Amino acid sequence: MSAPDHEIVAGDLLRAGSRLRYWLHEPRERPDEAPVVALTHGVSLDHRTFDAQVGALVDGGYRTLTWDIRGHGASQPMGPEMSIGLVVEDLIAVLDALEIERSVLVGQSFGGMVIQDALDRYPHRVSGLAVVGAPALGDRPGPLMRTLQRVRIPMVRLWPDRLLRATFVAMVTKDPEVRAYVADATAQLSKSAFLAVSTAAMEGYLRTERPAGHGRPLLLVQGIDEERPVARAIQRWADRDPRARHEVLEGGHLVNHESPQAFNQVLLAFCDDLVSER
Repeated sequence: MSAPDHEIVAGDLLRAGSRLRYWLHEPRERPDEAPVVALTHGVSLDHRTFDAQVGALVDGGYRTLTWDIRGHGASQPMGPEMSIGLVVEDLIAVLDALEIERSVLVGQSFGGMVIQDALDRYPHRVSGLAVVGAPALGDRPGPLMRTLQRVRIPMVRLWPDRLLRATFVAMVTKDPEVRAYVADATAQLSKSAFLAVSTAAMEGYLRTERPAGHGRPLLLVQGIDEERPVARAIQRWADRDPRARHEVLEGGHLVNHESPQAFNQVLLAFCDDLVSER
């Protein structure tokens, strides 16, 4: 692998029973003046989820933060607890450590839930949200989906570990290259850690309180082959908020991995518009 053509500031942060690992990618010219885009990955993945986005964002003039949420990748161990709120506080702590006051938050799947909660808790720290493959918190899925979510975790506890991981990889993407990455990332989690973060995600799906939104610009991105319940939830969200940009691209749940060029165009246009509105 060739060396990156930009500066990288890597660091560790001890917080609430975990050592959080993060990377800040900076343009070589005037990095202190560059706006920040912070990227948060989904269940059982890691910062490599956004490998195809980092270079495009840095070349576009953005400082770009990637990190491994607790219990994932290099951020070990998970610690005694796991929840969306705890991951929000982790993200804010990382931003504080880097002296970043305000950023565009990008989140894929579980990461999309995290950044919604971050906006609700810390609106003054958020310039805009880009949510990828995640429903709105408080969307209130129908009775069948609520029941399925509640029984899913107890059922999965009974599955053999190998079957659990193989099923997850198959559900997330159809792309063989992306499947190889997902399998590698997922292998870094113990079954107990996988269940803990899956439970946190389930609580996000079942949350009844809808975040305020705080009038921040919103980008919603999904793959055309996204799971039907998630796709419908994203469409409901877009219909409720006429100010939201809603983009449907080729791919599935990991659309930023599967259609990186198209995704990067959409994300950069959104970020550039935020900068021009300042």
